[in-house]
Amino acid sequence: MDLVIGGAYQGKLTCVKKKYGFKRDEIFDLANGFPDREYKCYTHFEALTREWEDPQELVRLLMPFIKDSVVISREIGCGIVPMDPDERVMRERHGIALSILAKEAEHVTRVFCGIEEKLK
Repeated sequence: MDLVIGGAYQGKLTCVKKKYGFKRDEIFDLANGFPDREYKCYTHFEALTREWEDPQELVRLLMPFIKDSVVISREIGCGIVPMDPDERVMRERHGIALSILAKEAEHVTRVFCGIEEKLK
């Protein structure tokens, strides 16, 4: 699995499409829920961390689908810390889930202003 992270609207999906040549039907948007089958690429991982209270369980359940794919996620931990306690909890959950994915990933890439930076 390859993990691609970055802020909102930084060109993550564009970079992934260019690098891997994925077609539209090979990409699943996790904002639409849990996948029903394996895809080559998954976007908006952060949408699932809003729904799942246990990040370890989320990654464990998702791993069979994503083990040979690319996962794209917004990195939300580097911005302003929200005042809303629920939003802070969600950011913490998301950070834990991304840390688990990064450990499992073969490659981790950050995209900033459309420029890829290899982290792992």
